[in-house]
Amino acid sequence: MVRNTKQSRSSIKRRRVLQGIGAAGAISISGCLGGDDSDAPFDIQLEVNSDNDDRVQMVELIASSLEESGYFNTEIEDYEWNNYIARVMDPAYAEDGYVPCIGLSGTFNPESFCQALHHSENHGQCCNLNGIDDPELDDMLDDARYGVDVVEDPDLRRERYDEIWERLAEERYSSITHFDLDAAVMNTDVHGFNMFPFSESIFDYGLFSPQDEQVMWMDEDAHPDDTDLSDLQEGGTLRIGAAENPDSFDPPYSTDTTSTMAQVFVFEQLLTSDRDGNLYPWLAESYELVDTQDIDRTDYEEYMTEVDVDEEGALDTDEQVIVQHPEDDPADGSVRVLTPDEAAAAVDDGVFGMQFRYEIREGVEFHNGEELTAEHVVATVERYEGSDLSAQTFDSLLHAREVDEYTVDLYAQIPDAEAERELPGLYIHSLEQADLEGGDLDPREDNDPIGTGPYVFEEISDEQYFEYSRNEDYWVSELGVEQIDWFDGSSEFPDGPVIDELEVEVVPDNSTRSGALQSDEIDITYGLTTDDLDGYDDSDDYVVESIEAGGYEYIQYPMHVEPWDDDRLRRAVNLLVPRESIVENVLNGWARPAWTDIPELAEENGTADAAALEDKIRPYNEYDPERAEELLEEVIEDHDLD
Repeated sequence: MVRNTKQSRSSIKRRRVLQGIGAAGAISISGCLGGDDSDAPFDIQLEVNSDNDDRVQMVELIASSLEESGYFNTEIEDYEWNNYIARVMDPAYAEDGYVPCIGLSGTFNPESFCQALHHSENHGQCCNLNGIDDPELDDMLDDARYGVDVVEDPDLRRERYDEIWERLAEERYSSITHFDLDAAVMNTDVHGFNMFPFSESIFDYGLFSPQDEQVMWMDEDAHPDDTDLSDLQEGGTLRIGAAENPDSFDPPYSTDTTSTMAQVFVFEQLLTSDRDGNLYPWLAESYELVDTQDIDRTDYEEYMTEVDVDEEGALDTDEQVIVQHPEDDPADGSVRVLTPDEAAAAVDDGVFGMQFRYEIREGVEFHNGEELTAEHVVATVERYEGSDLSAQTFDSLLHAREVDEYTVDLYAQIPDAEAERELPGLYIHSLEQADLEGGDLDPREDNDPIGTGPYVFEEISDEQYFEYSRNEDYWVSELGVEQIDWFDGSSEFPDGPVIDELEVEVVPDNSTRSGALQSDEIDITYGLTTDDLDGYDDSDDYVVESIEAGGYEYIQYPMHVEPWDDDRLRRAVNLLVPRESIVENVLNGWARPAWTDIPELAEENGTADAAALEDKIRPYNEYDPERAEELLEEVIEDHDLD
């Protein structure tokens, strides 16, 4: 429920302490660094969210490096996070000519670290911010993921990804600066916590994850260095300091990590993953690959309908486009497409790429008492149609079909090497909420989120806090963790999370959030500046847990705006990005320079030889002002710039 702040003065007063300086404490860096009198031939406006101090300083360092070259007038504009996300995700942003800086959180699959930024279908979703549209690259991205050849031959798949990393280095649509090191800081009342490599899942993973025998608990009387699972205590409240206000509690209608972090206490998926990326059945008791067929997207031609395309390239249909005919050119004014009804007809006729079958656990209940069935999975897939995550969902998913009450089939459009992880990557909805309008599944719209998860949503005071209580009827607790087939952990491991209450305080300002930890207003937080991390790491009164994240920071170039359409300009700017200086001087070593575009956790499936790839790609990305100058002079001469 949404709490009426006028009726809750005592609770709000406590939380206002946490808000502290709020927006007034954010670093403001707007303005021209070089001044209007500079005669440098290139103007560049870098953009960043103001509430991430390290990111702001990184952008300032990049701007300084560009100005020192003598070729750039640089200006930096900063925005509050939610405004910034809305700004850079607007498809029209690509025509403004700005260079945004943001972070990406991927998956264990290598495609998420190249496709999300660079596939044309992801423009306006996450995270193709500047309208990158390269048909040849689109084909390369598809060829590394789709087709029986890469499904059956992992080595071929790795080789094709290596070709993609090289292509991205040559074209340089985006500059990856560094691989993040995610770190959580906690007081010594928090025990058993371990980090997960994706920031949106660090807390739900830490609270209870049988796949890694991971559980956390509260204990005021001992230091976490001196306790283990045998010392576990039940009960208590965990107070989390969140860096942002959740933009949405509606899984298909949110793209930021804070929103997902708020959702995953409540919602669950058919499968789960350990810290190494291994998959385990979760809401599904088991699953199997039933069939793979060697088809491509042209095989859906007879099921397709024709839709018009407007002058801006938008399709004139309100239905979800599952497949667009690959041979059709939108410039002709119309294209053939496959919509959900036609996809079902194709499956009826046995036309599909892959078929996975999931056996749903019987007896799993939603917070409202509904029992999970195959119908819930199908309804969830339908709710993802036309959502903010539709491009990522229906880049592979063709159709969901209820086989019987506890069996559901998910079909891939064509053979997909990443389908096992990607197809079931949906947060399963209750039937009560599956028909809600997009964005309405939110307590601020009078719809408290309902899931199967270990915690039940309780209340929110927007921009201040949101709270959860432990689900006393959690299905794992009812089942018993030892009844999960794959669990082989200690008999001391609990049957569910042991912490009773979660209070998530929204504290956007880093220094205020750090102060709240020191004044015992919160127990744990994340996203602090690296200067703060150094101090906490040296203290016996706090614990810092860190892990190289499945994500990175990047800037992206407006390739449709002159002169950024010249790859020499993009490569020159990239050579002026001081990656090592960013890591050492801004991040104090709490990161790793990005010499390639693929983090370590995705290397197994994303490169044939990680060391050889770095040797080949690193020269494209090392700081090299002399080579940058050569490229810039070529651009100036060819574009007749003064």
